[in-house]
Amino acid sequence: MRLRIIGIVLIIVSLGVDAWLAAGLASGSRATGVALGFVLFSLPFLAVGIYFLLSAKGEIKAESKADKERAILNAVMTRGRVTIADLAIEGDLTREQVRDYIYDLIGKDLFRGYVNWDRGELVSAEAAQIKDGSCPNCGGRLELAGKGLVRCPYCGTETYLSAASSSRSASAAEAAAPLDSGSGAWGQGPASPGT
Repeated sequence: MRLRIIGIVLIIVSLGVDAWLAAGLASGSRATGVALGFVLFSLPFLAVGIYFLLSAKGEIKAESKADKERAILNAVMTRGRVTIADLAIEGDLTREQVRDYIYDLIGKDLFRGYVNWDRGELVSAEAAQIKDGSCPNCGGRLELAGKGLVRCPYCGTETYLSAASSSRSASAAEAAAPLDSGSGAWGQGPASPGT
């Protein structure tokens, strides 16, 4: 975007120099002086401005790709689990484009989690850490509520998955007891506000 702005500014400067030279020609200046002024002052600004405008197309395309990948990554990380169809609709993309963006994110080591192509869904690493899927408070089935957050629909307990849980092995994570402070692998939020 910056190159595009610079290109536009240079073209405007070139047009300003052209207007100044045309005014000089109209007031009786010699045509050779005006032509020399055009070649030395106006033409370089115009050429570099056009070059920057043409270069900006690639920059805009790269920014657009980064924005789409960022939107996909944000959707997966904030929701925990998202379908490929939802990503395609939200990003105005085809399924193949979503797949290509996901592979690019995986190649850049930005996406952590898993992709189930048969079911057409992406699951964040934090959401994948829940092994038994049961509430540490009442034992009910947990539902994903966002990045590192699962909520029990029965008792309202919110369970937060910390960064420490992703570095533990599966057996250590299963053996960890729920902690009230949230300082270990599992942190338990209050069942309701004020308790």
